Amino acid sequence: MDEPTPEDDTQFGIQAVDEGFHRYDPQTTWWNESWFWDWYDTDGNVAGHCRLGVFPGQDRAWLWLFLWQDGAWAGMERPHLPFSLVRRPDVALDTPGLSLEWFPTTPLQQGRLRVSGFGRILSGDTAGRVVGMEVDLDVHASGVPHSTGQHTGEGHSSDHYDARRFEQPVSVRGHQRVGAQEISFAGHGERDHSWGPRIWDMDWTFLAANAGERSLQCVEVRIGDLEPFRIGYLHVHGRSHDLTDVSLDVELDPGTFGPGAARGRVEVRAGEAAVFAASIGTVSAHAIDLHHTQQPPRQTEYRRHLVRLTPDDAGPPFCGWLETHRLPV
Repeated sequence: MDEPTPEDDTQFGIQAVDEGFHRYDPQTTWWNESWFWDWYDTDGNVAGHCRLGVFPGQDRAWLWLFLWQDGAWAGMERPHLPFSLVRRPDVALDTPGLSLEWFPTTPLQQGRLRVSGFGRILSGDTAGRVVGMEVDLDVHASGVPHSTGQHTGEGHSSDHYDARRFEQPVSVRGHQRVGAQEISFAGHGERDHSWGPRIWDMDWTFLAANAGERSLQCVEVRIGDLEPFRIGYLHVHGRSHDLTDVSLDVELDPGTFGPGAARGRVEVRAGEAAVFAASIGTVSAHAIDLHHTQQPPRQTEYRRHLVRLTPDDAGPPFCGWLETHRLPV
């Protein structure tokens, strides 16, 4: 596969400066800027994801880290950290017992993510135990940053400030640790960076999967009675393409976090360039608390599923992440 070049990096309008912080609207309470990384090894035995988000208008930061290893989940969620803990202009956060640093060694092409803190075992025989958690990962682009440009969607656009996001397939190498158990691994994943107004009172289904030689990201968003919004990219043969059609048919079982938690199919088309279709099966899943994003606060069903895709074209199965959010009926 062709490696991305500096000229390729900007084909969807993202620049090196977009790795860092952006100007925000001080009058927008729900202005959000966030950085997200996920990863998994080939077999889905080791996986994780991390998010740093800031709400300057609320004077708070939100950090989470979830790790999957040895057949169990560990996680930490800190949704009400003071914004002052974020070390700008670096993408970093420091407080006793908790730290994150994203250092883009070559912007839009490679970087290093380091996170450490304390969380809890969420599943298995030792569920409930408080443990130290850590990741130290080298992240390399396996495709260019994909963006649909300035946000125009309801609740996510701004008249006077830049508001957009990008998604990028990556390869990942490093280690993660839960308690005393440290595991080194190499695999694939996805990262994104988003900035602008944000609403969370909506349903969405998001899929990002990466086999190295091909990867895809797609999302279906439903806001009230509006027509569903579907976008994404398909990366094949060393090139990334906007999706022109997305079918993301997923059945959820809220009663389990195991293999039956989510299942379904994905079919995407990038014009005449490429088509991809696969069945989706869950390896394991966990919940994330989003009540603090709702106005007024209420419980929603927000999950991340480590999934395995089985392509229709008889290609080898590969892993990804399926994210679902459902508002209460």
